[in-house]
Amino acid sequence: MDFYHSFLSIIISYQQKLNILMTDYFDALDSGNETMALYIILVAFLYGLIHAIGPGHGKMVIASYFLVKEAKIQEAFKAGFLTSVVHTLSALTITTILYLFFQSSIIKYFQNINTNMYKISGIFILIIACYLLYDIIKDRNEHDCIKPLKNKSLIAIALTIGIVPCPGVMTIVLFSMLLGYFTLGVISAIAMSIGMGITISLAAILATKMRNNMNHEKYHKYILTFSYVGITVLFILGIALIL
Repeated sequence: MDFYHSFLSIIISYQQKLNILMTDYFDALDSGNETMALYIILVAFLYGLIHAIGPGHGKMVIASYFLVKEAKIQEAFKAGFLTSVVHTLSALTITTILYLFFQSSIIKYFQNINTNMYKISGIFILIIACYLLYDIIKDRNEHDCIKPLKNKSLIAIALTIGIVPCPGVMTIVLFSMLLGYFTLGVISAIAMSIGMGITISLAAILATKMRNNMNHEKYHKYILTFSYVGITVLFILGIALIL
């Protein structure tokens, strides 16, 4: 637990430094230094890379899912990036709506949505956990094995996890809009999405490699144990976010 808190403190520290850099670069851009736009995009990418290492963003959900479902490395990679893309698009959509229709009280609405998004995310995670538990029990009863991942399941899991917008993306885009740099805000969000996609995909790939490196016949019992552990983690995470 101490290690986790220390690790989390390091992540938060780096994010704070990048936030300060981002603010300084926007100030320089406002002063007429147009080359700062490139630095802002680079910082957004790094922010996404580091931001996704912290709690949330579907890493634990994706990793748990790929511990349960048999899949290829390419599928894990696609799921990670698709989750990140949906995550970013939902953030862009909500932030743009807030900016266009609620400019006078945008901060209040932003804070309320930011808080409620975590609860909604917890509900989605519980739905995923229930689906995976049902899938395992059904497959064991029918074939005594776990079915491989289907493309429609891959898309469904990415949409379910990613539909909850990323507060980090929302903050950067909102900050850019309020300063009058809408296009730069969108490009920065895309850069941040790529950074998050790399981190989330790595979590999915590591979980997939862990599962695929095991001989299915020899370690079948352990694979099922991994599956139940992954589902338990999802239930705990979902309940924690709701509470």
